[in-house]
Amino acid sequence: MKLISALLFLSLFAGGCGSEDEVTNEKPVEKIRETVKDVVTRDFKTLEGAKDSLNASQEKTKAALEALEKESK
Repeated sequence: MKLISALLFLSLFAGGCGSEDEVTNEKPVEKIRETVKDVVTRDFKTLEGAKDSLNASQEKTKAALEALEKESK
């Protein structure tokens, strides 16, 4: 019974919920390229943001250490 239910679900899922026009209309190539580019570069952008944040934190720590050294003299 579970097998029949699973097959029925898959057949409905494979058929899709949209109209036939929605299924046959393909996205323009440029839109697909842009989507792929966004997916591929997302991790790199995240890494760059983390590097920038780390550099800012290091500069802030360095300035605080220099201020402490000046106070101790």
